[in-house]
Amino acid sequence: AKVGGAKGNTTLTTFDGRYMIKRAVSDTLTFDEGLQAAKALIDECVHEWTEGARSEIRALINDAFNVDKEGKISTGRILSLRRLDIQDEKWQRAMAALSDSVRVQCSKSYIRVYERIGDTDQYRPISLDIAGV
Repeated sequence: AKVGGAKGNTTLTTFDGRYMIKRAVSDTLTFDEGLQAAKALIDECVHEWTEGARSEIRALINDAFNVDKEGKISTGRILSLRRLDIQDEKWQRAMAALSDSVRVQCSKSYIRVYERIGDTDQYRPISLDIAGV
């Protein structure tokens, strides 16, 4: 039997339930040049929808594409646009382009060990800081 989810996340518990080990895989996401196509389509939608409206409405969407102090785009803010339930055909094409532009830059695996607190269902983490020992 295969243990773990699609990315390899796994939780193992000892037979007596005293200890729990979790392996988690975290992906770092980036965008390729398809992001520019998605941005162009989104801009077209925003300009059509806000014609004659106040400029503050455009600022809401443009905020998702702003960069931080290091010049990096926030993947979380951009991907949050996909959660908006907008049925416009051009918007749907923009969201498809956005999804196609997402790339996994790297993956990191984390191991965490927990110990049960008494007879409760709660666990406390066990520090595995090897450098601190």
